[in-house]
Amino acid sequence: MNTYRLIIHNRDQLLGHFESSTPSARKAVTEIADCLKRSGYQLELLVAYDEKRLVESTSQGVRLLSSEPLFKPASFNI
Repeated sequence: MNTYRLIIHNRDQLLGHFESSTPSARKAVTEIADCLKRSGYQLELLVAYDEKRLVESTSQGVRLLSSEPLFKPASFNI
């Protein structure tokens, strides 16, 4: 299951992003992108390819403190 991030701009101003990692993430991102493109928004699609993890190791074992997906550019034509 992939995680997709859609970065949204309007008039060269960053508005934010939409991120989905559901089983239908690709479909969800495509539907939202189609609607936003018709309204004139500029979009960039990214797909997660790896993950950065911060772990803690103690005498009680290893514990995951946080994780952050790492993204690379993707094509809307996948």
